[in-house]
Amino acid sequence: MKRFKIRKIAFITVACSMSLMFASPVFAMQASAAVPPSSGTISPQADVLSWVYERRGNEVWKCLYNTTTGEWVGDWIYVGEVGSGEMP
Repeated sequence: MKRFKIRKIAFITVACSMSLMFASPVFAMQASAAVPPSSGTISPQADVLSWVYERRGNEVWKCLYNTTTGEWVGDWIYVGEVGSGEMP
């Protein structure tokens, strides 16, 4: 009889816990609601720069190019001759 009473109390406790767990409200947010409406586009915070190499005869030159704005940055820099093995 005592064993039956313990099982009954355990079952009631589990049933109450399960009902409370499923009855509690779920606070979920949609992915579209997480982004403020004013931020419609994403803009880069820094310019993207890359070196562009050019061969002029036996000489190699390089210049920095801003791919974000489409502009050249600075002057062309002499790198060295092709096949000389020396780089400044």
